[in-house]
Amino acid sequence: MLLAILIPTYHRAHKIADVTCNALNSVDQANVYFIVESDDHASINAVVDTVGANLILNRRKANYAGAINTGVIDTNEPYVFAGADDINFHQGWFETAMTLMKKPIEVVGTNDLGNPTVMRGDHATHYLVSRNYATQGVADRDGVMLHEGYDHNWTDTEFIETAKWRGRFAPCLESKVEHLHVAFGKSCMDETYIKGMSNKEIDARLFQERSKLWTRQR
Repeated sequence: MLLAILIPTYHRAHKIADVTCNALNSVDQANVYFIVESDDHASINAVVDTVGANLILNRRKANYAGAINTGVIDTNEPYVFAGADDINFHQGWFETAMTLMKKPIEVVGTNDLGNPTVMRGDHATHYLVSRNYATQGVADRDGVMLHEGYDHNWTDTEFIETAKWRGRFAPCLESKVEHLHVAFGKSCMDETYIKGMSNKEIDARLFQERSKLWTRQR
């Protein structure tokens, strides 16, 4: 297979079958992996019971970054996609994004159809990444894709800002992976959103502290 679609999920067992179907119908040559916390038994069972879904238990920090990093370590496809359990893959997203995946570009941002900075091409909340870059994504190059110090927010911002600083990022607004987030009025509030929003200020301070890693002189 060419692509590993990595989907961290937390207490959303009811979404797994639909997310799997949507992902697999949107692209050929892809495997779908759900990264689940070991105590989330309902999600584990749902993944096991869903045709086409693959289960990975998160062995790193219990947050989005830890789940994605575990997924990168446990897969071997040439490309990985950092996804979520509240997205909708539009047809042709992968083929369109791949047209920009040419050296030096190793990170291609998709259009989430919600975040203004994403729709301007300045940022990406979900992104296609070459396997090579996925092992060196964080600014201090500790062998993982995402920095696990964030509770949730600013994780993507550090990753994308670092890739931009290195000259490795390109946005692809024609590649549509819609984020069905509660902030855009496309989902209802639940415990997963509440958990993700709970430490915004702490995460923002960490981002400011770490920003010197990718804003320093080359």
